[in-house]
Amino acid sequence: MSATQNCSTEYLAPKQKTYAAPKFNDASMECLLDTVKAHRDILYPSDGQRRSTDFTILVWQAVAAVIILDISDASTLMLRVLVEGTSFTCFAGSYVYFGCVRLRFQLDGFYWLQAMKFAIEEINNSSTLLPGVTLGYNIQDTCLKSTVAMQSAISFLTPKNGNRFEMKCDYTDHSTRVLAVLGPSTSELSRVIAQLFNFLLIPQINYAASSNLFNDRMSFPSFYRTVPADEVQAAAMISIVETFQWNWVAVIGTDDMYGRKGIEHFTQHASKSGICIAYEELIPLNLPHSKFQRKMESVIKNIVYSRVNVTAVFADKGNAKRLMMIILEHNVTGKVWIASEAWVTSKIVAKSPNISSIGTILGVAIKSGDIPGFEYYISAALALNHLLNLNSQKCGSDEKFLGEEKRKDHPTQSVDGGAGEGRQRISFNVYSAVYTVTHALHRLLRCDLGTCTRSTVYPWQLLKEIPQVNFTLHSRAIFFDKNGNPPTGYDIINWQWKSENSTPEFRLIGEYRAQDKKLLINASLINWNTLQNETPGSNCSTSCGPGQIKVIKGYHSCCYKCADCPAGTFQSGDNQCVPCLKNEWSLLKSVKCQKKTIEFLQWTDTVAILVASLAALSLLIIAAITGIFIINLNTPMVQLAGGTTCLVMLVSMAVSCCSLYCFIEEPNWLLCTIRQPIFSIGLTGCLSAMLVKSFQVNGLFRVTGCIPQWWPEFMRHNNRYLMVCSLFLLQIALCSVWQLTSPPSVFANYNISATAIVMECDEGSVTGFGLMLVYNGLLALACFLCTFMVQSSAKNYNLARNITLAMLIYLMAWVFFIPAYTAAKGKFVSSIQLFTGLVSMYGIIAVYFLPKCYIILLKPEFNSRSYCQSPMDNPPPTTESQ
Repeated sequence: MSATQNCSTEYLAPKQKTYAAPKFNDASMECLLDTVKAHRDILYPSDGQRRSTDFTILVWQAVAAVIILDISDASTLMLRVLVEGTSFTCFAGSYVYFGCVRLRFQLDGFYWLQAMKFAIEEINNSSTLLPGVTLGYNIQDTCLKSTVAMQSAISFLTPKNGNRFEMKCDYTDHSTRVLAVLGPSTSELSRVIAQLFNFLLIPQINYAASSNLFNDRMSFPSFYRTVPADEVQAAAMISIVETFQWNWVAVIGTDDMYGRKGIEHFTQHASKSGICIAYEELIPLNLPHSKFQRKMESVIKNIVYSRVNVTAVFADKGNAKRLMMIILEHNVTGKVWIASEAWVTSKIVAKSPNISSIGTILGVAIKSGDIPGFEYYISAALALNHLLNLNSQKCGSDEKFLGEEKRKDHPTQSVDGGAGEGRQRISFNVYSAVYTVTHALHRLLRCDLGTCTRSTVYPWQLLKEIPQVNFTLHSRAIFFDKNGNPPTGYDIINWQWKSENSTPEFRLIGEYRAQDKKLLINASLINWNTLQNETPGSNCSTSCGPGQIKVIKGYHSCCYKCADCPAGTFQSGDNQCVPCLKNEWSLLKSVKCQKKTIEFLQWTDTVAILVASLAALSLLIIAAITGIFIINLNTPMVQLAGGTTCLVMLVSMAVSCCSLYCFIEEPNWLLCTIRQPIFSIGLTGCLSAMLVKSFQVNGLFRVTGCIPQWWPEFMRHNNRYLMVCSLFLLQIALCSVWQLTSPPSVFANYNISATAIVMECDEGSVTGFGLMLVYNGLLALACFLCTFMVQSSAKNYNLARNITLAMLIYLMAWVFFIPAYTAAKGKFVSSIQLFTGLVSMYGIIAVYFLPKCYIILLKPEFNSRSYCQSPMDNPPPTTESQ
């Protein structure tokens, strides 16, 4: 019971003051129809040549009356349109008036009204969209006041045949006075009345309210619009800023929902795009003139102080004009102003005195659409102004505005020139809103087969069809996304003056596509109003060069100094230098890293060619000496040199020479493993045989107390081969231990060169490698000590001197090797060891073997036993015999 009582509350809608249509008798009606026919023949002649006539005014009064009489039929479907600021009490018919006595006549609303009427008449005259169904309309004036708009909205909720709104628990079968509502044009008024329409799910198709607030489908489920949202406008304006690489801008807007939300969306998009807002401010709307003047002067001073050249302005045309005038008074010129759609095509602003000196004006405008025939329709409507002045005193004060508009909108002019750019653009939105409702009705009433089969229609049923609407209206796609927004974007406009004091042309230079979020602009069409028509800049800091990063100064990311990325790093974004990878390198101020080259001792290197040539030459010399010694093996000179042990020395040096080629070419596991052991073991074989010979030479001379008595006998019975093998095997043992405990490996050295990776053989244990070299050094030192003190007879060949000098060269070469090898870096480190080995072997060859070959080949008379005595044949005398 209580629920029923709660649901039975009634609300009495406010009474509407309705003006009755003129009354006609049969004679006057017949005259009227003849007059209408004559007027239509004048406006739409068969030859296409329009003519003007003085009775146009009287005719269209009659036409208006006939139209109103037509829509009074109870069988019509009603659309309601809320039009701002225009008192329609001056029109005969069912226009409702709520008391906008003191408001100025708003031509914008008048044009939008005509666009709605034109669309409805087109649809009613068509047999395709709604065959057998007539659309009607009821226009109410909001007076730009929320209280008046709310009264109108409440009246829409009442039933068709009553003025009481009953509170129910179920409104499924509640039939309201209207099926859909168009308007109002401001976001503030739309937000106020949208809650009422949402309650009964009455479709509200808006043609001008662009606030992003209406994207909330939970709060505004019945709200749709044919104008893009503010967010799209801000995105388009930011795209302009990005296109010309500006990053230091100001933004100002009116202190209302339009201005506040415009600034909010603009700053959000700017932040995402790396654009800095140097200054932002709201323009107060209700300040006295003096305070407003001081406030605007402060705004202008701050814009100048912030050193911005680009300012975005979200304002209506009245406040935009006031702002422009104050800017001109302060002689602020040469800047770029990005206009919002509310004033970018306003002739009120464009006709401001000396506006051409303000700089460059770019802006976004709601995309225009073509409405065929609307040009003549609006021109004829404007011809009513004199009659309106006679029939309504309330309209008398506004007659001058209609008169001015009529003179501008002569029937022979285009609608763009007469209706104005902004009005024509919004007019198309109104036009498309009417067609949106019509196509939804077409689907709901199932009118596809030439007749509409359904009669009872509720607003919530119509609302379900609105999201499904998808059609093309004069080359424009009309549909809605999930938020109730259209796919349209914005036209990009540039103000261009032909002379200083002329009215600018609103030049179309591009478009912003909302679906693709893409700006298409032809920069060559822009008139920059600068010297040489150059694109002005607006940046807090100059752009950094390649390979430089931004070091932020202060609070704004656009104010910075440029710092070079150091070598070994590259620029990543605007604020970071990233180190290169381990195998990459870069120079100072690099934007990317280069791959490091792989370096090693190659056959094409000069050093490698020299080493290979010297090694090959030494092999040839060793081969020649070996042949000479084999042929003359039994001669005294060869026997003195060591006989078969000389062949061991030569073969060992040949092996060492061959191992030098393992140091050339890219290192791998096998080369790193075998090259040092082969090189060292080869030298060990040569030095071991040399040491045995040194002992023999030492036993050749009579040095009291230096040689044991058993030594000559020991050497006489060829035990020297056992000693050579023992010394040789000891080196092999050292190499084996080294290889087993810490074997060599391939090593990529990244630290030697910034631009290259040096491939090296890591010798593993430094101790093992060092012991191997030290062992050979000790053998050479022993040879040197055994021979350098020995004195020889002038009658005999001085073999000791050969050994001493050869070992001296060997020791000096390896003494210099140690610091040179330690200090050297890069791929030529191994070449130091190669040259040291070659010097050692060439020293032995040149000092020890070549003199003997000289005697054998060129001085055979010295190749005698008397000159080349063997220590075994003539043992040294004892101390007693002396």
